[in-house]
Amino acid sequence: MLMALIATFVIVSCKKTDLSTSESAENASANSSANSILVNSVPSIPLPDCNAECIDPGGPYIQATDFYTHYYGNHSKTVSYVAYNTPTSFVVEVTFVHSGGNSSNTVSVTTSLGLPQSVLTLASGATAIFTFALPTGWNACDNIPFTIRQEGQAAPINMSGSYNLYGVCANKDEGCETSFTGQAIACGNQREAVYTFTSKDAISNFKIQGGLTNFTGADAVVTVTGGSGITQSQWTVGGSSNRVIKVEGSIGQCETITIHITWNSTNSGGIITGSWSVSGNGGEVAPAVAGLTCN
Repeated sequence: MLMALIATFVIVSCKKTDLSTSESAENASANSSANSILVNSVPSIPLPDCNAECIDPGGPYIQATDFYTHYYGNHSKTVSYVAYNTPTSFVVEVTFVHSGGNSSNTVSVTTSLGLPQSVLTLASGATAIFTFALPTGWNACDNIPFTIRQEGQAAPINMSGSYNLYGVCANKDEGCETSFTGQAIACGNQREAVYTFTSKDAISNFKIQGGLTNFTGADAVVTVTGGSGITQSQWTVGGSSNRVIKVEGSIGQCETITIHITWNSTNSGGIITGSWSVSGNGGEVAPAVAGLTCN
């Protein structure tokens, strides 16, 4: 009986010693930079091309987001961020959530834009906003590396990532008016003309149409630059020598479309085209261009 009690005492004593050792190891791990958790962050949703997209001065901005959750014992902690740039700043918003509702210790953000910034405590569920001034003369697609470090509640988390800046969209309401013009370039038997259309507003279904006089030979060569979803067609009306050209598609706000046409004619001089018009959104969007005349 005495031997059984001694054995029980030894077993309980060993378990208590193991628990104490485990707690000490966890606390040491929580406070050791050598045991930090390193996370190479990639945005949860791929970002658009910084060469093709831009931001409005007042937002909304193009946001990179990601998170990391660390599980330990019966608890977990999550660090998430939103990163973006405004016309003047690079911003990182960091949120900390702990399964036990406990606060984080220091949360800091380091970038290539100056000194690191930090907050000493961040309550579970709260967000800290870190704002870094952009340098004068920054450009779209400049790459900004950054690191987020969270300390407290088990081992520190270090998330590293980078963000390509987005340029500021030009104010399209300034210096942009709807216009439609035509110009005769060559007026001999080998004829050439150019029509240019600029739209102040985006049009998803424009149509530009007009004629060529004294047309002969194979199809006219029609080259269209600008716009999207462009289609073109041409035909001769009845038994006449007039050729009709039609160009359709979509045009963006303040975008310009150029239509370059070359064709053969039976004579030189005089009026080389008929009237050309541009329509969209259910009506005419610019005054028609009268027939172009060769001098």
